[in-house]
Amino acid sequence: MFSSFIEVEVSTIVIQYEILREQCKKLSALSLTNLAKNLQDASKFTVTKPDISLQRSRLVLEEILYESYKLEMHTEPKLKSIRTLMNNRSFIAKIHPRRIYLLMNLVRKMTISSSGIIEAKAAKIVLDYISDIVEWFINRYDRSFIASLSVRKGSLLEDVLPPFDMNILHQEDQPTDDYEYAANWFELAANEGNASAQYNLGVLYNHGRGVKRDYKIARMWYEKAAAQQDANALYSLGVLYHLGQGIAQNYEEAARLYKASADLSNADAQYNLGVLHNQGLGMPINFSEAAKWYVLAANQGNTSAQNNLGFLYHNGSGVPQNFEEAIAYFEMAALAGDASAQYNLGYMYIKGRGIAQNFQEAARWFHLAALQDHTNAEFQLAMLYNTGQGLQQDTVEALKWFKLAAHKGHINAQYCLGVLYESEKNSTGAEKWWQLAANNGHIRAGYELGRLYVNQLQQPEKALHYFKVAAEKGYPDAQFELGLLYATGIGITLNYPEAVKWWRAATDQSHISAEYQLGLLYEQGLGVTRDLDEARRCYRLAATQGHAGAQYQLGNLYDKGKGVEQDYTEAARWIGQAVTKGHAKAQFQLAQMHSHGQGVPKDFAKAAQLYRLAANQGHQKAQFQLGMLYKKGQGVAQDYNEATRWLKKSLEILH
Repeated sequence: MFSSFIEVEVSTIVIQYEILREQCKKLSALSLTNLAKNLQDASKFTVTKPDISLQRSRLVLEEILYESYKLEMHTEPKLKSIRTLMNNRSFIAKIHPRRIYLLMNLVRKMTISSSGIIEAKAAKIVLDYISDIVEWFINRYDRSFIASLSVRKGSLLEDVLPPFDMNILHQEDQPTDDYEYAANWFELAANEGNASAQYNLGVLYNHGRGVKRDYKIARMWYEKAAAQQDANALYSLGVLYHLGQGIAQNYEEAARLYKASADLSNADAQYNLGVLHNQGLGMPINFSEAAKWYVLAANQGNTSAQNNLGFLYHNGSGVPQNFEEAIAYFEMAALAGDASAQYNLGYMYIKGRGIAQNFQEAARWFHLAALQDHTNAEFQLAMLYNTGQGLQQDTVEALKWFKLAAHKGHINAQYCLGVLYESEKNSTGAEKWWQLAANNGHIRAGYELGRLYVNQLQQPEKALHYFKVAAEKGYPDAQFELGLLYATGIGITLNYPEAVKWWRAATDQSHISAEYQLGLLYEQGLGVTRDLDEARRCYRLAATQGHAGAQYQLGNLYDKGKGVEQDYTEAARWIGQAVTKGHAKAQFQLAQMHSHGQGVPKDFAKAAQLYRLAANQGHQKAQFQLGMLYKKGQGVAQDYNEATRWLKKSLEILH
């Protein structure tokens, strides 16, 4: 359920230009010009001057807290201080939803002056958080603002604030020539002993940008920078040892390097060190130690750490189990766009863990994760579309998302596709997807595929393989069906001993129908030595659990005195239970008992009623006896026409 990505990430969190531009318009329209200017500066300097960007983001947060305090508390705060305002419990209690407070707290921590090693990355993450806080603040400050803004014909904002520099939002997409140019300059500086240049040159060789990829050369430059205590270089060198790139894989050395980098506040190193402790790589598994490092990385905005920390709180591994804390961390990462966290948050909503069950919210988060190609999210979203929970039921959408997940090898999605196609009478589609799922180890898919071959495609010889695979994995329904194939000999060689073997396996898992079928074999001595006591035991086990066939057979043993003292009363008791379930043979048998007064009062009217029930199900002997009652006028008004009709009907079956 959680990700463990340890590659150096090149992509960054980018706030869309139009969103920021629109927010600045709204703030200016609310006469919050300084707030708008600080927000624009925070975006403008994200890449080029991340330290200034962090400062401006902090000023945005400070201003929002100040204005929100005046709004909620109806007075001005004594101090315009982030720490003071966020420590005011009465004020903080008014900040809803809770995620906004969590984002504010993250921004507060991440904008405290640091070593500068991760400022560029932090600035981009903080800007993303700030944008969410600003949107919340605008709606809170003036809920009528959005509506009023939409009817305006134009705005003078472009004249008040200079246009955003679009280039700063896309500087990650550099042409190859730029990388080659950078490599030349980095090499000059690196040879002069500049640690930052040595690290960056290592990155270019590591990823093959501007130079031919060469892990050994990358390691050389990382080592030179690491010797100067460059945190990024220590981390990247640890990754090489972790993955065994250009050097023998060595988890212990990776851990040592991650620790050195983590101690210098590198969030990625803190996260990866947590992963090693979490998975027991190069060290014993230690969830508490993993949680410690995840917390440090999470506080710097590392979304993978936030997600994994949420997972630890969900399971109570290394930390006390706390679903509310799990949700808080999942939400932090989800809001920053982490697909795994979005999936996990959706999962918490769908299960109602630590939060009220909410299928609509679950669908929203699954959808966000699915749009990032998260396979499990695609499957869960398909399930919600299929059932109509949290969104309108839509089979077409369900099929679309099931297929996306299925094509990526999600076996439950493959199985569900088979179910959908089978429900639409599309045997070809059902066969295709169940076959894929079964071949990938989905037990129930193999069982359903076997039933499809037997009941619809009339290919029992193909069913044998799939039933056997599922049966050998302990699936009781498959064991039962496999026994049926061997006992009937349809499409395969008749083999009662094999039927006995698989039905016994199914009865070990309390399979009622297998218990009944085993009773039949013991009664008739097929595949086993005839044993009426064992037959009665099997029938009784199934009968007491409501199996109509077993109830009838048990009653029949007492009626005929087979393996037990004849007892019509006991026979009538069990046969009567089968009658209530519509069992035709039981209806006929009980009618016979009423006709002769065996175990029940002699009652031709009751007998006629029971004969009719069985006769309507095509029971030949019941049709004949009902005809005779009409002929003799016993239990019914004498009626030769009805007598003739039923007697003829009984003879038709003979032909």
